[in-house]
Amino acid sequence: MWPILELRWPTLPANTPKPIRAFFDHVRWWHLPLAYIFQKAFRVIETPPWYLRLAIAVALTIGCYLPHIKHFLRPTIPIFAWLFGFYACQFIDAEHRTSHIFVNVLPTMERILYGANLSELLARNPNAVKDVLAWIPYGVLHYSIPFAVSAIIFWFGPPMALPTFARAFGWMNIMGVITQFFFPTAPPWYEATYGSEPATYSIPGSPGGLARIDLLFGTKTYTATFGASPMVFGAFPSLHSGCATIQALFLCWLRPRFAPLFLLYVMWIWWSTMYLTHHYMIDLVGGSIYALVAFGWAMRYAPKIDRDFPTRWHYLGIDRLTWRNFLNSFEMSKGWLERQDEVVGRGVRKGGLLGLWLDVDVAHFLPTNTRGEDGELVGQVYIEPKPDANILPMYQFQHKGDESKGLMMDVDLGDQEVDDVDASLSYVLPSSSSSSSLSGASTSGPVTASSATSLSASASDRK
Repeated sequence: MWPILELRWPTLPANTPKPIRAFFDHVRWWHLPLAYIFQKAFRVIETPPWYLRLAIAVALTIGCYLPHIKHFLRPTIPIFAWLFGFYACQFIDAEHRTSHIFVNVLPTMERILYGANLSELLARNPNAVKDVLAWIPYGVLHYSIPFAVSAIIFWFGPPMALPTFARAFGWMNIMGVITQFFFPTAPPWYEATYGSEPATYSIPGSPGGLARIDLLFGTKTYTATFGASPMVFGAFPSLHSGCATIQALFLCWLRPRFAPLFLLYVMWIWWSTMYLTHHYMIDLVGGSIYALVAFGWAMRYAPKIDRDFPTRWHYLGIDRLTWRNFLNSFEMSKGWLERQDEVVGRGVRKGGLLGLWLDVDVAHFLPTNTRGEDGELVGQVYIEPKPDANILPMYQFQHKGDESKGLMMDVDLGDQEVDDVDASLSYVLPSSSSSSSLSGASTSGPVTASSATSLSASASDRK
């Protein structure tokens, strides 16, 4: 889980009832906007009826706790929030939306930045061959590629790679839809049809160049689909571009040697959206910026890739893949994540929260915070900052000689109380390479030191 999403709630008193403590252990602040989106969407949506919406909500809730299913469902909650929120937009009355729809902003900026309306230029002289070439990425691959990319990341990436992708993908789309809702902008097909006339929310969506695909195949699929679009004026940012970009970035992270191929797919999407008059160039750049931000955020806390391990199963030491091993791999991944110190809970990692370097004087254990692929809590060492301490730690763990990890160490506490865990801490003095250690320190009280620049902590649990 990403530390910026794992900021701690205020410390609870020691006598806090277990149900309340369990609630705060499991709930993170980023759950709150997701919960708001879900409850707002289920209240606003008119179709399907309430009892079906309730059944969907119950199914999602139960699925998050079912064995095996929860491993896939929990990381996709931001994606479900995006889909439900996007679908609910069509049921929001105009008086609750932004009153002004920006018709001329995008084409004006397009001409200022690029010297011409690139979408208009590319859409000239259409023919059946170009129509099909544009339809394949825009109308087919855009909706199917995410599943293929997810399968590739799961199979060939290290544990936690797929949840990292799912959360980044979901949050990027959530932020994109929020931008589209509060900053409604007209797409190129509107300018081609209505010119600079003021737009209203009563204007139906248009398939743009995809109408020619309907004529080519003798269907009304895209005419009906885009005519009932929940977000007619959602040109900026282009989520077609955002989705393609973030998928390409994760695939480049996983298999960099195929980067030109992934980049080619992004360019293909870009061309098709402009040729079909659904987006301006500035929309595409905006969508890719959203993707870059989400990807950069995710990469700070993504699991480390080992090029010697071609698949997920090699990371987990599984030589022969069976159905049982496949299901057990989720539990096995927790141990791998703990050993690699790749998953951290609340606190700081890889440079610290907001990159701050803080003095540290207290080290103690928290019985929660670290999360596996399904979001299950495990536990970790937490290093408390103390501004007046004569210690300037780097918030780093040494890993494999020259790699560094955050100032956290994952510990599987099982059903134990925090006082049952023994700790061993070593401090490296700032003026020399010598070190002193404090071993067997019980977590019933804090362990302190007066001088250090780098601190490492390890713990063993008694199961």
